[in-house]
Amino acid sequence: MLNTTAEVNCTALLEGKPGPPPFYSIEVRAVLGLVLTLFPVLTFFGNALVIVAVFTHKRLRTITNVFVVSLALADCMVALSVMPFGVYQQLSNKSWALGHTLCLVSTSLDVMFTTTSIIHLSCLAIDRYLAICRPFLHERLNNSVIAGMIVCCWFTPILISFVPIMNEWNLFGIEDLYGCFFPDDTTCGFLVNTTFAVVCSTIAFYLPTVFMIVCNVRIFLAAEKQAKHIRSLELHLHKHQTGKFKRETKAAKTISIIMGCFCVCWFPFFILNIIDPILGYTTPYIPWTVALWLGYLNSMLNPFLYYNFNRGFRMAFRRLLTFKVCRGVSEFEDEYVSVANLSTEVTHNGHSPANTEVSNPMSTELSDLST
Repeated sequence: MLNTTAEVNCTALLEGKPGPPPFYSIEVRAVLGLVLTLFPVLTFFGNALVIVAVFTHKRLRTITNVFVVSLALADCMVALSVMPFGVYQQLSNKSWALGHTLCLVSTSLDVMFTTTSIIHLSCLAIDRYLAICRPFLHERLNNSVIAGMIVCCWFTPILISFVPIMNEWNLFGIEDLYGCFFPDDTTCGFLVNTTFAVVCSTIAFYLPTVFMIVCNVRIFLAAEKQAKHIRSLELHLHKHQTGKFKRETKAAKTISIIMGCFCVCWFPFFILNIIDPILGYTTPYIPWTVALWLGYLNSMLNPFLYYNFNRGFRMAFRRLLTFKVCRGVSEFEDEYVSVANLSTEVTHNGHSPANTEVSNPMSTELSDLST
């Protein structure tokens, strides 16, 4: 633990700095704790549902969803090892009784899993770019390459989380200020010097964000260009060729929505993370807390995004939540029942099923393989 500076020095150092966090009453803490507890609960069960859906539904076992499962695992870890510490601090009025070492560990886990998420999204951007713009190269992705990318997603964040934070490199040059902000082990806070803030924020957020934007721009330019040819060539191409392009494009749109949501949720935090050291650590407690929990919110949102924008996940979630998987109802059987119900409904409405487009279950699976 860093030594606390003399009181007279702290008075000078803390001049113009924001005051301590607000002290909440028991009633406010109870309501706040109840609301915040929903975050880790929904985050864990939502992302666990994503993982189970991929493992129990063959149509979801694609290269893209390897990264989706790994990302969901990272979000589950956020729910289990990051959010609970945040809830604890809010319930205890920022009082920390778990020791300095665990404070550093919890902060390292926070930074690690945030970085893990954005590196996974970068890999998803690469996967979609290759699928749309370099399809032949995408087909050459094998298990070894995918495994290497997944290892990179999990190992690289350690280098900018546990290594520097446990060694307190983030405090070089601001040791006295940190000692004044957090004079003993009864408080746990994260303070960074300007160099650490700029370097880590650039590596963990800004560079991956720019990379994802460039990838998505190129993806949609390529998709728009190819879509113009689809209409004229569709009669001459094999149906599987045009269908594959449409599936890849739909998957790219879903992934871009997920990436955009991540950037929106974490942008306020990373803006504050750079601006605050430059402005002399004058940002009040409330904006920091709101920005941090907005970032945590992203881990909870991903399963809802999959459900709303991905038909394959939507059907898998419904099957899991209605216990059809537990009852042994196969995907194909479920599809046939849905088609039969649709045919019956069309007939009752006075239209001939023969004149109504009712998809074959097998073709439905093919069309939704990557969407």
